[in-house]
Amino acid sequence: MRKNEYFSKFSMLSFPDVIQANFQDFFPELNFHYYFAMNVWKPPVEITWYIFWACAVSAGLLSIGFLYRLASLSFFLLFTYINLLEKARYNNHYYLYILVSFLFLITDCNRSFSLDHLIACWRGKKTEKTSTVPKWQLDILRFQIFVCYFYGSIAKMNYDWVIRGEPCKTWFYRVEPIRQLAEIVVPPEYASSVIGHFFSAGGLLFDLLIGFMLISKTFRPMGFLMTFGFHLTNHFVFKIGTFPWVMMATNILFIEPETVSKIPILKNFATSANTSTSRDGKKTQTSKLCRPLLALLFCYVTAQCLVPFRHWLYPGDVNWTMEGHQFSWRMMLNAEDVVLRTLIRPQGGAEVVHTGYQINARQMKRMLTDPELILQYAQHLGRGHLQTTGSPASVRLDMWRSLNNRPFQRWVDPSVDLTTVDYWAFHYPWLEPRLPDSDIDFSELDRIRDEAKDGGKMATFFMDKPGGVFKTTLQADGPCSNISLLAVSGDVSVQIKKVHTPVPVGTGLSLPIGGFHRVRTGGDGPASVWAYLHDCSPGHFHNAMMMVSMDSWELY
Repeated sequence: MRKNEYFSKFSMLSFPDVIQANFQDFFPELNFHYYFAMNVWKPPVEITWYIFWACAVSAGLLSIGFLYRLASLSFFLLFTYINLLEKARYNNHYYLYILVSFLFLITDCNRSFSLDHLIACWRGKKTEKTSTVPKWQLDILRFQIFVCYFYGSIAKMNYDWVIRGEPCKTWFYRVEPIRQLAEIVVPPEYASSVIGHFFSAGGLLFDLLIGFMLISKTFRPMGFLMTFGFHLTNHFVFKIGTFPWVMMATNILFIEPETVSKIPILKNFATSANTSTSRDGKKTQTSKLCRPLLALLFCYVTAQCLVPFRHWLYPGDVNWTMEGHQFSWRMMLNAEDVVLRTLIRPQGGAEVVHTGYQINARQMKRMLTDPELILQYAQHLGRGHLQTTGSPASVRLDMWRSLNNRPFQRWVDPSVDLTTVDYWAFHYPWLEPRLPDSDIDFSELDRIRDEAKDGGKMATFFMDKPGGVFKTTLQADGPCSNISLLAVSGDVSVQIKKVHTPVPVGTGLSLPIGGFHRVRTGGDGPASVWAYLHDCSPGHFHNAMMMVSMDSWELY
């Protein structure tokens, strides 16, 4: 295989920022961890400090290309270990960094633009061989970036993204300059829909085409401009850390080495690019991969192509169950709201609502959207009760989830004691299936929201299948003073004390503050929908119901 130099393009990425972000947020999580690997060694605080510093030093050495092989190995092992310790910190960005650090191990990114390269020149060891690398090394890095983009587009090919324009409709409509511009171009009542479908279509087409554009010499300049526009928009709208800058930096991987070597400022750092001939015109020996390395690359490429499809092995919609969601480049696909009430019943005792969540905001946010973390925390509560009291306790969850602006629906079966669930089970049968959209009139929900807003209130929607019962309270020690229930569709009734009151569709019922009520659903349809109209923020409303959400968590 012919050789090509690419001047250690990827080793110029700055990992210290990633380490700093982890370093600042990790230690508040030491009272409890969500583990990726349950049996990994859990170091004390003092050792954890040294692990982070060692990882930071490795990242620094990688960025300047000094002791490259040792730095690559130590960064790969330490950064992987840190992420195994705390699953709440997982995202696709860190997964990509781990993969790239693994590729550093088997490539020679220090052949140029590195201290190792300068030291070799100073010692007079610079040769054609030490200044170039086999072309497969450049290709494997290009392949990894292509996979990140392309599989991101496949993940976006779903009903919510393509047909409803969600969650872009929810996210971008909240951005004031974008909303104002849209309302100039189209009538205000269509602005949210236009915004949602514009950014949804743009995001899908970008991810689908950008890899091919970067590979093509013809479309590469346009591809570079598009990556800058796309990633800068993500940076300023979503504030997602280093990822936009890293992805913009990877553009250099797609510049032909011959082109880079012609840039005057870079000429002194690298030899001229070569294909199959040396400077004196003689043919160079082609690079052959040894069988172990060839087998390793084959397994790596195969895994990267197949793992993103593993969610097909699980029943249900991956965006609802989240089974198979990780390691699949399913990025920024869902706008989620979750409300949670944790119920603990000691053996032979009365059921109580758990309120002392000993986790930080990041962990709470991740737990509310990841079934595995839900199960880990529920079983942690069970073990803690057993250790402190000597008797077992059941842990059940009254947990509702709103996916991409749908009404809240039950997410976890409230009858299941999660302390008895097999953690290592392949599938989570205790997750409730998502209710069909046939009973949801999204335009009607928008109309109710607008009317509630005009009346100085907010609307929170719920839905449940026939025979469902939602028991909740409305606490009086908060800013919520005027709450009513509006039946939106189906068969809805409310029980206050022992009085059952049917609520016809389109009519409302005032609810007492400071007491319990039950919402019952019936009828022959798949589901019934109702709305709470409240004169307080969503967070305060969730607190009044004695339920935890990110909105209520952020109040404190």
